[in-house]
Amino acid sequence: MKTTYEYAAAINWGKTKYECFDAFAKVADIFTLCDGANSCESSGKLATELAHLFSEKVSFLDSETIDREHAISKIVMDIHEAYASQKNPGASTLLSLNILHDSYEIISIGDSYCKVFIQKLGGGWEETISIPRDVDYKGYPWQLIGSDIFELVHYHRFKKDHMTCVFLMSDGVGDFIKNSDITHLLDKNISEKVDQTNLQDIVYSLLGISEDRGSKDDKSICLVFIEKNE
Repeated sequence: MKTTYEYAAAINWGKTKYECFDAFAKVADIFTLCDGANSCESSGKLATELAHLFSEKVSFLDSETIDREHAISKIVMDIHEAYASQKNPGASTLLSLNILHDSYEIISIGDSYCKVFIQKLGGGWEETISIPRDVDYKGYPWQLIGSDIFELVHYHRFKKDHMTCVFLMSDGVGDFIKNSDITHLLDKNISEKVDQTNLQDIVYSLLGISEDRGSKDDKSICLVFIEKNE
């Protein structure tokens, strides 16, 4: 069965000049968004390398690998150890969606946002899960790839049994929008026909909302619409 999806993305968007520490890569059916830590000027370069390197390594995994969580966690840990061994390599979040034959998987490290919305049977959209964010009680990220603290990979796998929209967002967007903003835009833009234009309208609308609400960070979104398996 052929995997059916559409996607739209906007990376390092904004009306103000930003440092452009966000990075995005698409390899095969893998979408990866990384947000480099602004505290280190080399983080933008690390994020760019990380997005592509992680996507490529996961793309080589056998789709029949039984323990994918372990295999992917090892890929991330090996990459982290390589960066951590360097002097001042920078640090970055990692957020990735991989669309498989009968399911999709999400991998997350850091404080970026991943939200999964499904279409309800009676119409309309609802959030089914927000992937955990690595933030402490003050809202600061507590683990990043390449940093002194990196302990675990958040891994989730879902069956393709609903029409689904997955939002990968840097904190420059996610900190400033609400679920009601997303459901309103999904209800307005997505009905029976879904194409890149529909999705791009949602992406730009959410970027505009975050800008209007005062976001001063670099802002990035990748929105992926996934058809359900029949």
